Amino acid sequence: MVTGVLRHLAGMAAAWLVFVAEAMVGYLGLLAYALVTGSEVGGPLAGPMLVVIAAVLGGALVPLLFLPAVVVAEARGRRRGTAGVVGPAVFVAVVLAAAYAVGAAAVTQVSAGHLPLVAAVAALLVVAPVVLYALTARGLGWVAQWVSRHRSGSVDVWSPTVS
Repeated sequence: MVTGVLRHLAGMAAAWLVFVAEAMVGYLGLLAYALVTGSEVGGPLAGPMLVVIAAVLGGALVPLLFLPAVVVAEARGRRRGTAGVVGPAVFVAVVLAAAYAVGAAAVTQVSAGHLPLVAAVAALLVVAPVVLYALTARGLGWVAQWVSRHRSGSVDVWSPTVS
């Protein structure tokens, strides 16, 4: 059980870091676009504020989107290997992200014509974090199984043998 919690915590941290990195890359893309087109680049705090907003939003999305997606996918595809978990996790995350984005857009009165774009952008932004979360959680689970198999044998692989 401790291993399960630890591997999901590592996966959550990986998903959060990727989400924040996506914000940094997005800001650099917007900055490059502004410099090329001669537009206003924003204030000196535009980049850091975008990263802080992404960090807070990513912190909220980890338990509300990434964790449920991976847990549901693991429950469904436990015996189907890593691909049997990553694929369904991405599907669940995309559906949840689109639903959350459309709900938030409806509450903030975004025009109906923009809802498909909002849903598509939200769905694209969660693919990389959920894939890394699922791969991290599955990989650490595999490592934990390997360690427990090799430690239960007659030779302890972690300590050198003394002759």
